Amino acid sequence: MLLTAKKSLVASAYGEAIFIYNGASSFVIKAASQVVAMTLNNEATLLICVTQDKKLIVYEMNSTRGEIVASREVPRNTTSLVAATYQHDGNVNEAILIAGNAGEVNAYPLPDVNGNEKSLLQHTTSIITDVSMSTNGKYLLSADRDEKIRISNFPATTLVQSYCLGHRQCVRKIAVSVATPSLFVSVGLDDALNLWNIETGALIHSLELPASETKQCGLSVCPITNRIALVRNSEKIVRFFAIQNEKLVGLDLNLNISSDAQPTNVLFNESGHLFVGFKQTPFLLHFDMTSETHVLKKIAGFEAFAQIAKTIVLAYIALGDEAEDDGDSDDGELRKKKVKVSNWKSKMPGHKSKTQE
Repeated sequence: MLLTAKKSLVASAYGEAIFIYNGASSFVIKAASQVVAMTLNNEATLLICVTQDKKLIVYEMNSTRGEIVASREVPRNTTSLVAATYQHDGNVNEAILIAGNAGEVNAYPLPDVNGNEKSLLQHTTSIITDVSMSTNGKYLLSADRDEKIRISNFPATTLVQSYCLGHRQCVRKIAVSVATPSLFVSVGLDDALNLWNIETGALIHSLELPASETKQCGLSVCPITNRIALVRNSEKIVRFFAIQNEKLVGLDLNLNISSDAQPTNVLFNESGHLFVGFKQTPFLLHFDMTSETHVLKKIAGFEAFAQIAKTIVLAYIALGDEAEDDGDSDDGELRKKKVKVSNWKSKMPGHKSKTQE
């Protein structure tokens, strides 16, 4: 389950289906193929998606539907993307920044993504796993498989502000803090949750998480309370932490989740509400975290989307491919490519092809 939110709008994607929710009403968009990454622009007027067939699609959002306003192909498999604004000749412009599995970040203008593509930066010989913008829009954060996070000035991304070094394995997710804009958190496959200073690159604090076989994570920081929500594919719980006095503190918060489904993603919206995405039913839950009881809220119109998601799950189970049904599979080289039996048999010693027989 992919999640993104801006203003009052929340979007979730499962397979080819995209659910748009504004807190009162909702609608569903159907993409041509599985959505692998998506985000909203800062004003929540545009939803930008990349699909499995390397199509970049821009939808204009209104109260009842999303209309495609631009699309194009992208050259690489996309691992992450983020919308950004910048000034040029006195004008405020928007761009979508797309990280690819070849270690590069490319920028495309919004809303017309068919304009000039610009290469912003490259992580040499590595794969970029996640990208984010600092709260003030001055820095582009890019994490990679080789344990590092690069902080680049934006839009002058050739100027590196800092490198954040401290993870021992692949950095999987990064999330900035709105309440403390100089700080951000990261989680990696080394079972560490780290707190960093954006400008200096200093590792301020780190917490060791229970050992796991984590490959996928969801990470989000509440813009109001500075609470951190974390899910890992090796656990069926949502873990909570907080940033307090430049330290990470574990919190004993329990959500009312009756399902045994695997949580795959978490997202705080601007109101401090938490959305939890799942691999199976219930697929998406909405919690009001502003009260002490963490009230489970009804999501208007979600039943239709849940039915579509169930159909997708059943289709993949029938194909024997349950692991890649929701868009949360490991991206790029982090995801093991499937090899047909005939392919590896042909490489076995003594195997003869039909032309040799």
